[in-house]
Order: sequence, then C-alpha cells, then structure tokens
Amino acid sequence: MKKHILTIITGLAILTVLTSCNQIEKTWQLESPNQSISIEILQQELGSSTGLFYSVDRKIDGSYEKIMDLSPLGIECKKSSFVENLEFISAEQSLNQEDQYILATGKKLSNVSEFNSLELTLQNQEKEKIVVIFRAYDQGIAFQYLFPGQSENKLKVVDEITGFDFMDGNFWGHPYDTLSVYTPAFETYYEGPVEVGTSAPWNKNGWAFPILVESNGTWMLVSEAGFDGTYGASHLHAECDDGKYRIKFAEAGEAEGFYENSSLSSLPMHTPWRFIAIGESLHEIVETTLPTDLSAPSKIDDISWIQPGRATWSWWSDNDSPQDYERMVPFVDFASEMGWEYFLVDANWNRMKNGTMEQLAVYAEGKNVGLLLWYNSGGKHNVVTEEPRNLMDDPEARRAEFERISKLGIKGVKVDFFQSDKQDIIKQYIDILKDAADFKLLVNFHGCTMPKGWRRTWPNLVSMEAVRGEECYIFDGRFPELAPRNMAILPFTRNAVGPVDYTPGGYSDNFYPHLTTFGFELALPVILESGIMHHADTPGKTLGLPPYAVEFLKEIPVVWEDTRYLDGYPGKEVVIARKSGNRWYIAGINGENLAKEITIDLSPLGEIPASIDLIVDGEGARDLQSTQVQPGEGKLSIQLKPYGGFAGYWE
Repeated sequence: MKKHILTIITGLAILTVLTSCNQIEKTWQLESPNQSISIEILQQELGSSTGLFYSVDRKIDGSYEKIMDLSPLGIECKKSSFVENLEFISAEQSLNQEDQYILATGKKLSNVSEFNSLELTLQNQEKEKIVVIFRAYDQGIAFQYLFPGQSENKLKVVDEITGFDFMDGNFWGHPYDTLSVYTPAFETYYEGPVEVGTSAPWNKNGWAFPILVESNGTWMLVSEAGFDGTYGASHLHAECDDGKYRIKFAEAGEAEGFYENSSLSSLPMHTPWRFIAIGESLHEIVETTLPTDLSAPSKIDDISWIQPGRATWSWWSDNDSPQDYERMVPFVDFASEMGWEYFLVDANWNRMKNGTMEQLAVYAEGKNVGLLLWYNSGGKHNVVTEEPRNLMDDPEARRAEFERISKLGIKGVKVDFFQSDKQDIIKQYIDILKDAADFKLLVNFHGCTMPKGWRRTWPNLVSMEAVRGEECYIFDGRFPELAPRNMAILPFTRNAVGPVDYTPGGYSDNFYPHLTTFGFELALPVILESGIMHHADTPGKTLGLPPYAVEFLKEIPVVWEDTRYLDGYPGKEVVIARKSGNRWYIAGINGENLAKEITIDLSPLGEIPASIDLIVDGEGARDLQSTQVQPGEGKLSIQLKPYGGFAGYWE
C-alpha cells in the first residue's frame, strides 16, 4: 500500500537560484518525513562548466548539521555524457509516501517504509534527458538515475561520477578482492576503525560495499540495492583523498575476462539505488531495512512453500563426504534428531559412490529432512573444477536440472563461484532465482556478490555467503586470530544489508584451532541472520555439548519478527536480541582478546523480563554453564571471557 502527495515545484519553495561573483547556483532541498534528515542537491559552476552535487544534513540538538560534504553526481555513457552543463527542466516532489511489505525471512517480517522523494529532470547539451531521483527516509537517504526513452533505443553506461564525500571520522570497510581463480568473492577481512579517506590496501581493487562511517556524532552505512539485471554492481575506488569515495564498476578481468564491465540496457533504464543508512546510534545501522525498502515487490505470488530452516553440513568436517552416500547418512540422521529441516549435499555429489542421489533423497524424506544440492555457477566465467558445472549458466540446462531435482523432492540449491559483479553475472543471479522459483526451489548463493535486497523480490533467496566464513579454519592460518574481531564487525556492516551464510557451530578444531570460546560459537546463530543456518560440525561433537546447549540449538529459529541492537561497537563486542513468536533470544560476542564486563540496557525491548535463561562460558574456554539471571533496573550485566560469548532467551 502506498500513499503520497505529489507536488510539481517550479518556484522558490524548492528551487533557489543564487547569483554572485559570476557564479550561478541552483539548489533543491528534500527533508525526511520527520525532518530529521535533509538532502541538498546543488548545481554549481566550476570554472567554465557546471556540475551536479548533493550533501546531507542531520538534525542534531534541534538544528541541521552537515554530515556529508558536497558529493558528485553524474553518468558517462558511450555516446553521451550526463555530468557537466546539465540544463534543469523540472522538479517533482512526492511527500508522505508509504510502502508496506512482508518478507519470508529477514531481521523482521512485517515492514513499513515512509519517505519523501524528489525527481529532478535535466538534459545534456544533446537534449537527452536524465532524471535524478532522491528519497529521504527518517533513517537514511537513497538516490538513483533514470533515463527515459523508447524501448527500441539502448544506452550503454561506461562510468559513474557518483561519489560520497565524508567529513573527518572513523571508517570500516573490507577491501575489494584481488582477482584470482576464486575471487572476487567478497571474503576479505574488515579493516577499521581507520581514518575516513584511508586508501584501500595497495594490492586490492578498492573498497567493497558496504562501508561504515562514524562522523560528527553520526553513523552512516553505504551500499546499493534494487538490481534487476539491467545494470552491473559496483564498488569504490581505492583512492579516497579527503574522504571522497567514488563509484567504480567491476574489474575488467573479472569472470575470466568475459563480458564487459559496462552496463547496457534498453530505455527506459534506471540504475540501482545507492543508499546511506543514517543514525545517531548503531541501532539504526544494524536494524536498517533500506536494502529491501528499495527493492521491487515480490515476484512470487504464493510463498507458502518457502520454508526457512536449519541444516547440517558434512563438508566442513569431511570435504570428500558428498562423494560417498554412506558418509552423508549420519548427517541426515543428525538433522532428523535435532529437528532441523535440511541437509546440504555439497560439491561433487554427482560422483557419489555406495549409493545415489535418488536413494539419498528417499532416505532423507523418510527422516523428514529436505536436501539442498550444490552447483557450480560456471560456465566460462570461472575455471573452478568442482561439479556439477555447466548447468547454471545455460538457461535450458538450468531449467531442465531444476525440473529434474524438484521431482526428486530436492528443496533447494547452493550455487557457488560467481566471481564477478559484471552485468551479465548480476543477470545470472536473477535468472537463477526466477527459474528456481518456477520449480519451488530455495536458493543460497556462494562465492557471490553482496546482498542487494533480492530477498524481497525473490523470497526463495534464503542466504548468501560474501563473508570470511567458518570454513576458513580449514585453509587460512590467520583466521583464528582475525575471526573474532571480524565477527564483531559483521552485524554493523555485512549482515546489516542482508542474510549471511557464515556456517557457524565449529566446536571442534579443524586444521587451524579456533581461539573463540564455546559461548562465542553458541551465540552465532542468534548474532547472525540467515534464512538457512548451516551448522558446521559433526553429529558427535554437537550432540556432545551439554544437554541444555543441545536443546538450545534445537530450538533457535531462523525466522524473526523483530531484531534489536542492544550494545556494542564494531570490532569490540556486539549484543543483539531477536524475537520469534512470544520468545526473545539474546546473544553477545566479544571480539577482543581481553576479559570485560558489559551492562546491557533491555528497555528498548519494551517489557523487561523477570528472568532470563542464559548459557555462558564456564571455567575453561570450552566449558559452558547454564544459569538464570534477573535483570536489575532493566539492565543485564554479563562477564565476557576473551573471545567469549553468551546466549539465552525468555518468554
């Protein structure tokens, strides 16, 4: 449901022309519904030409204060430019717009977004039009470009001037991968806090979305959403002098050099939304819904078949297990005993011995466990040899395979190794989601781009990787030391923009022993949000936890009616509460190698519980203990061990 008031502005109410010292400025202003955020769009004379810019103010102590300096706007096309000397045509302002929608999975299911919008129509010297659309929300801003025209005409975008000019402050970001056989996969470690304007490492290709900034008493999270296959995804240039971050398209060498790193589409054409979640507190960042607010409504009419859930996973403890029927059966039994919905059959299952996939599907169905199957996304765009491959890149082969496995009762697919943000690969993601929906299959993307809000448009998308996950205990010697801090950044960055398939639950040591406590590991299924939560460890190790911990893991859901940030700071610690039915779950992790006491204010949740059942770290790093605590004056005090954690619930 949407409600709005439309006004066409031609006078001084929104457009101001200033003339002095031979400089001409045109300005437009847009405020959020509660007037907490203001955007100013400015056409400014620069030497012999004019450019288009925007800046952002936030109301602090009753008056607007600037939180972003003038930042550039503009698009370069193959045959035309929309950067300099644009002629103003018209401005349309729409106020009090409201959008309501329901998600199948997410931080919360029922969502309402309210915003004001401004559409500026301009034209270049060839009389070609561009519309710059801004939205102002109470918790952030967003903007995109629209090119009107007829469908027989096409436009090729080769560069964007779009930028984000931040003032002095702290910055968190993860470098955009160096190109390799397996990258970009958006799996670098987050860096920060560093100074705003810090360049990306010399051997990386810039900064990946999302980025987090703390400046002038304000938190800002920047990313992009609203992709439909007509435009490639982007990242940020490595150089960001004086805090000026600028859009950069996919690297030319991505996807083994296939496909162009420009965007080509028939008119009318629109770019994705670039958004900035904004708030005084980190709760506006962790709880932001802008990625789905800015995405198209669901294209699946009946979503009753979409069943989020928990899954067992044999690959983490035994990489070759998908090739052996007998080594997977215990994990199907494990899922059944835990009451979890799924078992993931990972790479190379097509080489299975001692049984067949058809037999495993029948066996799993008898245990009331659904199967999820792994696939390689390539195709020519990657050279990774894991199988099955050459099915997901070909539309006919893909649909035939989806039809085949759906008839076997398979519930979903995990598609891996995309390695690019080029337009052709972005379109492949969407085509996979569409075809999977036709055959009622869930989708989990790996080796993939960052979430783009697709879970609203395609609710069968249950998770995405794009994270340095727990599998890195197998092959990254730095992971045990860097993972705790990285995990304490993810809720404020990566997981704030969409589901994250981190695959928690490694209680045993893999190749590199973990430094986190069992309390830390037990907290992760609450700290992280994912439509399918893959639990990494073996049946024996997980079922060998204390009975109260096993029961807790059996009960933790993945569908949340509400999510609240309660405490923390990126890289130090984080405490999150999530609601399912009448039960609140709470969890916290310590990203630092030092003991600390934290005091958690529960008042943002409304009614304060009389008592909370908690599982905390015991004497040793791999000991747990169950306790019941009574919050005093609405506050909960917790002792955290180095790299420790806790989890609990109340009703």
